[in-house]
Amino acid sequence: MLKKIIATSFLLCSQLASSQMIEATGQAIIYNEDLADARYRATEQALKQAVLQANARVISEDTFANGEVESASSVRGTGITQSTNILKEERKNDILTVVVAAEVTPEHICSNGATNLYRKSVGITSFALQTPQQANLGSIHNVPRLMPRDLVNEINKQGFLHALAATNIQIYPDLINAPTSTNPDGSLTDVARIGEDLGVQYVVTGVIRDIGPANELEPNKANVFKNFKHEENKTSGPRNLAIDLYLYDGFSGALLFEKSYFETGEWNLDKSIRTGYGSPRFKNTNFGKIAQQVLWQAALDTSSRLRCQPFMANIFRTEGNRVHINAGSIAGVKLNDTFGIYRRYEVFNQLQNPLTQLNNANINITIKQVQPNFSIGELNIDARILNVQQQDIVIAW
Repeated sequence: MLKKIIATSFLLCSQLASSQMIEATGQAIIYNEDLADARYRATEQALKQAVLQANARVISEDTFANGEVESASSVRGTGITQSTNILKEERKNDILTVVVAAEVTPEHICSNGATNLYRKSVGITSFALQTPQQANLGSIHNVPRLMPRDLVNEINKQGFLHALAATNIQIYPDLINAPTSTNPDGSLTDVARIGEDLGVQYVVTGVIRDIGPANELEPNKANVFKNFKHEENKTSGPRNLAIDLYLYDGFSGALLFEKSYFETGEWNLDKSIRTGYGSPRFKNTNFGKIAQQVLWQAALDTSSRLRCQPFMANIFRTEGNRVHINAGSIAGVKLNDTFGIYRRYEVFNQLQNPLTQLNNANINITIKQVQPNFSIGELNIDARILNVQQQDIVIAW
């Protein structure tokens, strides 16, 4: 019986090496009735989703020996897509949704050698609003805190990352020049502090650059009253949505990724109506649906960007040869997983600005106990002899 089960496991592993058909969904906004362009962008989004899904596949294999069940897991690495077919296409207002079937061939490792499938933690802070008076239309003054909260939900629904809401935190004192700071490398020292305080590996923040009417009239000194009456009677029209998204490493504060999103949606409500951001009435507007689609794309871009990054967690306690790390079953940590220990040092550049450096201590720990939010690993000898201490970091590639 045991031989039969093991044979089945080998068969599963051999199948993993071959390509597999995966269904995925993508969406795109239709501009000027150009369905071909929308179909291309929606398909591109769906293919990115398919690769992420292939990367997230975990197949467990159980064997029965000596009266005990032993489990092992085979994981999918990154992949490339081919033989793409559109299975379904649906249009609702100005949003095109496509469902594709793509043949994904696994590469098993990322270009940087990363193979782990742990859920990396991401803290999402408040999105600063560059022009607050633009929120008067619809009374969506709560957008700086509720928009990032929606981004948290979109990231967690995809399941590749573990996002936490920290929308009470604002990062940028100067919105016009964000994300530039006083550090010459573009990093913000506050981001590293925020990452440490939140216990997350990455920090995502953003600036809402524009949520104003797309056709806002310029003041006309010769006919100010006429312009005022035109705006007063206006009940609907296109509205801009421009967001800059910034992704930081929570350990060093380094800027890893930035992207700008710009879309236009119809605000088909009277100017006197106060919906607030995120209300059912807001979400039923074309502008609200466009905003949700942009957040979905931002969540997908964030997951895709972090897919091949190493998994890192802080050591927050040592006791004898036992080491506590701030990552547990929620992050996908399992019994007998092995992590390498790295030491964190602060170095200074020529301008005496602090930078974080991680050095490999050439020490491994093996996980022996897993809780939802933390795990306990064991060293071969006492942590004090190896000088393993709080604020050291464990890494899995």
